[in-house]
Amino acid sequence: MPGRLSAHASRTSRFSSYSAVASVICLSLKVPKFLTPITLSGIQGDKIMLKPILAAAIVALAQFMPWAAEAQQRQLTVYSSLDEDQAKALIKGFEAKNPQIKVNAIIGSTAPIIARVIAEAASPQADIIMGNAVSALMAADARGLLLPYKPASFDKISPVMRDSRAEPVWVGIDAWASSICFNTVEAAKKNIPVPKTWADLANPVYKGHITMPSPLSSGTALLAVNGWLTIFGEAGGWDFMDKLHENVSKYGHSGSAPCRQAGSGETIIGISYATPGVKAINEGAPIQIILPSEGLGWEIEAAAIVKGARNLADAKAMADWISSREAAEISAKFLPITAYDDIQVLPKNYPADEKAKLLKMDFAKLASSRDAVMAEWQKRYGVKVPPKN
Repeated sequence: MPGRLSAHASRTSRFSSYSAVASVICLSLKVPKFLTPITLSGIQGDKIMLKPILAAAIVALAQFMPWAAEAQQRQLTVYSSLDEDQAKALIKGFEAKNPQIKVNAIIGSTAPIIARVIAEAASPQADIIMGNAVSALMAADARGLLLPYKPASFDKISPVMRDSRAEPVWVGIDAWASSICFNTVEAAKKNIPVPKTWADLANPVYKGHITMPSPLSSGTALLAVNGWLTIFGEAGGWDFMDKLHENVSKYGHSGSAPCRQAGSGETIIGISYATPGVKAINEGAPIQIILPSEGLGWEIEAAAIVKGARNLADAKAMADWISSREAAEISAKFLPITAYDDIQVLPKNYPADEKAKLLKMDFAKLASSRDAVMAEWQKRYGVKVPPKN
């Protein structure tokens, strides 16, 4: 009997400790009272009712675990000028592969994102730029703001989509080109003809019926401007833009907005790029995507690590991911030209002849002339650019 009583006392003491611990956990985590552990008054003979105690502890831990997991995630700050849906899809893919990393993303137009990186040069806030015009990245690199890094899949991607220097700074994600979104219903109401060339847009018949983004904010606008300077030459390009300016009702800050405006009937012609137009068509908007016959200005959207990144190892992991085949397959759902020559899928209603109409662009020259072109554009046409909200 003494042995049995001693063992019983030991178990009682041990169970009492478990109960006390479980009670503290449940109290601190605000577990409902009906789930809290029983006290020693629940002892019946030498048996203790443990199920309520264990149940409460499990409930408490289940509530606590998500908080603990989130607290343990490392934070990665990403700046991006990609199409918002594309950026979100790529981030989701990266986080699925790297559950220990939480991405905090700032998504904006090309110029403001680069301006932000420049402004933060003394104390960088971004770890990596996941998608920005390569000419803008090259301009940032000339200021010493980017860090050379060769991603794991670098040698597998298309040569035109990667930095050719021995110590590469950028790696391509995709390419996008200028286009026209044309509202066929509204045009018919006003007897407005379908434009077939860029030069057609200088026709006074289009006066007040064209919107486009400002290159001071939008990489889409800047690639269009550089395309016109390539097609018509320096003097001819500015002459064309002088005439186009007379027909533009307003300039905006978003590269995709003109296609959305054409889709809603707010304007008849939106100078933009194909992706938002395709999305509008697939949602039922009465628009036609026109790729003018002279050719298309275009740019590579690329990724680059910010010099001084606070989370360098995770920034490199993002660079590795963004240059992978898996990431390219995600990007192909939005744009047909990806970093891999064999991953080119035309989204539904995407124009099939875009790649054949791309102009030969000198991205190094575009980078060096970027500030001068933007300054000249601002001097000539900035009066129609509204303040940015």
